[in-house]
Amino acid sequence: MRTSWDHTECQNLKNAISKEWLETNGLGGYASSTIIGANTRRHHGLLVAALQPPVARHVLLSKLEESVLVDGYESCLSTNLYPGTVFPHGFNIQNEFRLRPWPTFRYAGTSFEIEKSICLIHGENTMVAAYRNCNKNGTLTLAIRPLLAFRDFNKLAKRNDTAKLAVERRDNVFSVQPYAALPTLFFHTSPACANIKADWYFQFAYPIDEECGLECKEDLFSPLELVFQVPAGETAYLVATTEPHDTVNAADLIEGERQRRQQFADRDPVRAALLSASDAFVAQRGAIGPTIIGGYPWFTDSGRSAMVALPGLLLTTRRYDLACGVLTTFAHYCDRGLIPNVFSDDGKPSYNTADAALWFVIAVWKLWKASGDNAALQPLLVTLRDIVRCYQEGTRFDIYADDDGLISAGRSGTQLTWMDVKLDGYVPTPRHGKAVEINALWLNALMMIAEIEEKIAGDIHAAVLLRKLADRVATNFIKTFWFTDGGYLYDVVQGNVRDPSIRPNQILALSLPYSPLSADQQKSVLDVVTKHLLTPYGLRTLSPQHEKYARRYGGTRWQRDAVRHQGTVWPYLIGFYADAFLRVNGDDKPQRKELLHHLQPLLKHLEEAGLGSVSEMFNGDPPHNPEGCPARVCSVSELLRAYDLCRK
Repeated sequence: MRTSWDHTECQNLKNAISKEWLETNGLGGYASSTIIGANTRRHHGLLVAALQPPVARHVLLSKLEESVLVDGYESCLSTNLYPGTVFPHGFNIQNEFRLRPWPTFRYAGTSFEIEKSICLIHGENTMVAAYRNCNKNGTLTLAIRPLLAFRDFNKLAKRNDTAKLAVERRDNVFSVQPYAALPTLFFHTSPACANIKADWYFQFAYPIDEECGLECKEDLFSPLELVFQVPAGETAYLVATTEPHDTVNAADLIEGERQRRQQFADRDPVRAALLSASDAFVAQRGAIGPTIIGGYPWFTDSGRSAMVALPGLLLTTRRYDLACGVLTTFAHYCDRGLIPNVFSDDGKPSYNTADAALWFVIAVWKLWKASGDNAALQPLLVTLRDIVRCYQEGTRFDIYADDDGLISAGRSGTQLTWMDVKLDGYVPTPRHGKAVEINALWLNALMMIAEIEEKIAGDIHAAVLLRKLADRVATNFIKTFWFTDGGYLYDVVQGNVRDPSIRPNQILALSLPYSPLSADQQKSVLDVVTKHLLTPYGLRTLSPQHEKYARRYGGTRWQRDAVRHQGTVWPYLIGFYADAFLRVNGDDKPQRKELLHHLQPLLKHLEEAGLGSVSEMFNGDPPHNPEGCPARVCSVSELLRAYDLCRK
């Protein structure tokens, strides 16, 4: 698995700015940019701190401007994009970018060679930048100027004359707090000299924001310049942190992080890459407990994403205690049988999802099956029972079990499934009523809780009642959703109206452990999904034969969201396809080999857009360019789970 890119790619500007890297800190904070350090979106930065973990992210340190002085000649290492121009041109002397164990950049001039690395420290809002003089002899002069934003990561900074740009110095600790409402940023370092002079840098341009029709220019300020004399073979360090440490040892911080990341090593380089990618999404929700981030750079934690991702992210990697902790965190927020969809920056949960709670049940059951730990599930029984009771009796957002036992959710104008776009009151993919995947999940939830009631709680009576209801759900599922003429499942049923759109949601009816379909029906659904929806990067959200099929995802935010689920390819669905494929065709070596062949383009994608991770989605038509966020948790977790299915 490739982890380095040479000068031919670093010095090709268009290629270089299309490749992004990501570092995370286990708090929801991160660092991210391109392989040449040129920021291309507002969400890029070297220290993006989650001030209320894992939310309230703020770009504190946007980037570092660096130059090297040798024999009286100055060479700039930085690359910045401005309207209509690029300056400086550090990418022209960049010979290499390495992704592991953390982002590393190597530059060379006629009389110098220097290597820079950026590392975030787990559990802290702390970044360590290291600059090693790779020359065999001779000292070089290194100048570093931090460029600060100090703003919400979804906004942009503009020159603000009310900002306090003064720098306080205590020995080798420099600190700045431009705004009283935001934390102090400390720089721990040992420069030869420090030039404390504030200055503004104007009109940084972010082309990705521009493509999305967003404001795309930003002003950044620099409070000081740090100058180092770096002897041959030695390293200069700069630590930027919001933590009030008296002193820090940068080399020790880096070594500790190196040791921590060893746990994700694997003899299989592909699996090692996926394990490393998976670590990025585990974070803390304040003092409540661990959670799972939906994606970087802009998603926070959500119930649906966390529960879908948990098996691949934590069970495949045998982190059972952590998985139990995540489930306990979300159980804490369970309200009227619903698991939060998302959290706002002030920590307030939103519950507009009909499937997150059902995915929660499945995640609990899978943890039990993987770990065999009955005691760990005992505290979660109350939440499981609450979910079933509330779905049966009815809960918020018009989620209830109808007379036929099937779940109906929402009404016109609501969006409660994963196809959840709503634009100024307009719902591009209306799926209120009885959605096929919601009811496949409901059937499985009933069967799984019945088994848990019997074998853990010892309540045979409750188990019998749940299985009786599950039988009725399975029978009416076929009556309601089976489209005889098409040989597949309706996507959603609203009263007497049945939607025959060919979408991937039906795959859950044969990928989940309990299927209501006969063997012939399972094969027929798989054949239809394979023919209409399977691509090298996952499943399309709509058949290309449908009149509303969108070939590509692009334009303004409104234009993009309107087609978000109208043909785009979602890689996380490959995990469900893998389960269905092996169920229908058998899971012997030839079938697993064929399935592994389907995964190859996604595995190759680890070397492309969000390096070492998997994008949120791809265009429906070839060449299936990646779109959305460059690091999506379900994309990574389901690819890892599917890869392990092929290797077992």
